[in-house]
Amino acid sequence: MNIIEIPEQWRNRAIVVGETAIPLGWFSEEELRMAEGFRLAKRREEFLLSRAAAKQLAVDLGAGTEASQIRIDQRRIGSLYISLSHSAPYAAAAIDERPVGIDIQVVRPIREGAAHLFLSEKEAQAMRECVLPDRVIHFWCAKEAAWKLRGGEVETLKRVPITLEGETPRSLHFDGVDTVRIGDVVVALTRPNA
Repeated sequence: MNIIEIPEQWRNRAIVVGETAIPLGWFSEEELRMAEGFRLAKRREEFLLSRAAAKQLAVDLGAGTEASQIRIDQRRIGSLYISLSHSAPYAAAAIDERPVGIDIQVVRPIREGAAHLFLSEKEAQAMRECVLPDRVIHFWCAKEAAWKLRGGEVETLKRVPITLEGETPRSLHFDGVDTVRIGDVVVALTRPNA
């Protein structure tokens, strides 16, 4: 599995994989049937790759000894919470003892005018004050990760509040979630105490 290097402080609870062959032997017949339920091959691959990432992370963290034996049930692996994300050809997974959120997006042009669809006016103003390249994607990822932390219980991303706390040349730090650009992707991960 092609594991992408992430910030050291994230490694005990997250993983990012990319451009790798999907290890089909890691999946049960039920998981493979679920994947086949997706009409598009791209969606099937993303489904499997994000779950392969979660299984690899679970093995790395000692939550199982063999990826093929690890079962993902809704938002959990055993008693641990998980969060999954994908943006072909990448996938990300996070595992924690408490609810967790992760998001990954391949960097691509997004009009800043689209920010009104998922940011409040205050959040949009904070975004416009950032000098970080691809700031729209950073805000989008932060919102997605914060939304996943809440289990998708909030109807829209716009209703998930985030407050920008800081900026570095390749990352943003919000109240409860951090983003970082790694190569051609942006990844967001909620903090353990979020």
